[in-house]
Amino acid sequence: MGTAITNDDLEKARDHLLATAVAWFKRDVSVLGIFLGGSIPAERADAFSDIDLRIVVESEQHSQFLEKRREIPAQWPGFLFNEWLPNARHCVSHFRPFCKIDIFYYDAAMLMPSPWYRLPIGILHDPNGIIAGVVEQSAGLKFVVEADELDFSISKGLAAAHETYRRAKRGELFYAQTLLDELRYHIMEADDWLHDRSPETTVLAKFEKRASGMVLASLATSYCQCDGEAILASLSSLVSVYRNQVVALHEKFRLSRPQTNDLAALDVVA
Repeated sequence: MGTAITNDDLEKARDHLLATAVAWFKRDVSVLGIFLGGSIPAERADAFSDIDLRIVVESEQHSQFLEKRREIPAQWPGFLFNEWLPNARHCVSHFRPFCKIDIFYYDAAMLMPSPWYRLPIGILHDPNGIIAGVVEQSAGLKFVVEADELDFSISKGLAAAHETYRRAKRGELFYAQTLLDELRYHIMEADDWLHDRSPETTVLAKFEKRASGMVLASLATSYCQCDGEAILASLSSLVSVYRNQVVALHEKFRLSRPQTNDLAALDVVA
């Protein structure tokens, strides 16, 4: 990015992109609501923050919006490219000079109360009060860590540790580095669970500010050169941290998965 582009330029461009998107959707009578999530309504946005836009549409038109989710932003000024996944409800679009908008499409009939609607939300269009009603009904709901979330995260953390070891031993060093990052992610996730940080907490504080000191220090020192022995040394240090976390997760949440198996899996690559 050229140095001539200032933070003020980026914020103005983002505001213009948001205004363009809202105006485009509001003219469609099948759009029943528009709201913002993420850092902007939380008043934590900086010049590099993206736009998390949520579009509520009539059930009969929902599938059509999903089919056109890549075409819609491509019509707006400054469009560069899309990120998308097959069968997803959203599309992430990038614009000049350095703006990003993540647009989710919700079926109005499927819009149900959820603790997620207790997070900061900016309602931009709600002529029938649909969004306001769901937000009101969500006021007393709390985030609960589900057993499947824990089970999935631990399994993926163990797998990342094993694959890092395997790829480093085979000399697939670039791949091994990406797998170390995956393990770091599950370490961060475990740190949040062990310290009872809900999405309400995480949306307001970057991990560098909310993390426990030992985990933060371990993560910071785990980055290494693209060298097999260095990667294995980093893996060993991260596994030591993660092993303690896995034990604590088992104790705190009384997990049904065998703790001995989890620890044995980590000991293999320690």
